[in-house]
Amino acid sequence: MLYSIIPDEEIWAEGTACANFHEMEIDGCLMQVEPIDAARGRVVRILSTDPEAYLHPAFQPGSIVYIHHRV
Repeated sequence: MLYSIIPDEEIWAEGTACANFHEMEIDGCLMQVEPIDAARGRVVRILSTDPEAYLHPAFQPGSIVYIHHRV
């Protein structure tokens, strides 16, 4: 049973919100990135199991990373 103020349609809706996200490894850290343009992307979340990756300021969600040499 789920009690929520959010309508059921929004909770159970199947969206394609993460269709534009790409998993990539940057400087040894696996992360999910949303492309902004051909050279840059925004970090969505870190997927690495390395605890040090979560402390790296350049990999915080919302940070801009350069992806021009990765596809």
